[in-house]
Amino acid sequence: MTIGWPKALAVWWSAAWRGFLYGAVGGFVLGAIGGLIASIMSAPDKAGIYGAVGGYLASIPASMLGLKQALSRHLPSLIAIARESSSQ
Repeated sequence: MTIGWPKALAVWWSAAWRGFLYGAVGGFVLGAIGGLIASIMSAPDKAGIYGAVGGYLASIPASMLGLKQALSRHLPSLIAIARESSSQ
């Protein structure tokens, strides 16, 4: 099975923008929570570290969700490509 560059680029872009969007939102939310926890614990100098850790933790499931949705969206066309190459 050979997937051409246009289809590969479409799947990659679909996953990339979703991962970025979900990561940005999740990172903002967990970063804000980390900063809030730091200020509640009377350690405002640690807010940046807590926020960064929260952002990194949010990026992993966000990228997985983005990839899952991109593959779900493009799966029918990928299956069609696989069927074409197996019938030849």
